[in-house]
Amino acid sequence: MLEPVKRSRLYEEIVRQLTELINNGTLKPGDRLPTERALAAQLNVSRTAIREALRALELMGFIESKVGEGTYVREITMNNVISPFSTLLQQDEKLITELIEVRMLLETEIARLAARRITPEKAKSIEESLKLMADEIDKGVIGIIGDNAFHNALAQAAENTAMSKILGLCGDLLSTSREMALTRMKDQRVGLAHHREIYLAVLEGDEDLAATLMKHHLSEAYKNVRGENEK
Repeated sequence: MLEPVKRSRLYEEIVRQLTELINNGTLKPGDRLPTERALAAQLNVSRTAIREALRALELMGFIESKVGEGTYVREITMNNVISPFSTLLQQDEKLITELIEVRMLLETEIARLAARRITPEKAKSIEESLKLMADEIDKGVIGIIGDNAFHNALAQAAENTAMSKILGLCGDLLSTSREMALTRMKDQRVGLAHHREIYLAVLEGDEDLAATLMKHHLSEAYKNVRGENEK
């Protein structure tokens, strides 16, 4: 299963072997890895090299350590892989603006579909996200938790599994773009007002208006990230 390591940069070779086992399905999500001692014996390396490799794999999102239980293979999603680099992503303004362009394509149609398929139960979830965002802003924070909840609730209301999965896979990236837009907004209540307008259009079943309002909302977010609303 594993081969003794002979290369000089030991932890890189250990990472290579373990990721290969995860990618080819030999190690599956939920599987528990052998102990550091057992891995060191199988690979003929020191426990220090094993610890370095496991730390790298954890940062990459392949594994997770549970106190008192051991180390397990994680379910690999885009979200897992991107999450450790969220701080770096926040500094990449070009990527953030491009993400908002992608959101314009996806979330405009999500708003349209939500208006077509809204139900009282789904409406309640959207209302709760608006209240959450309002409460956050009242407490002096930007409202990112409520913002994420609003867009996720709309995606659920749209009842489009493919769109929901795409948004789910890119959860951290999308959240980063929203957070930057909110941070650069002069008054976060403006964003909340946009959300309420979209919600009312969805509630009334007005597909075109919901899509138009969402596009306007994301256009303003785009301008905020680029600093155009400060000019």
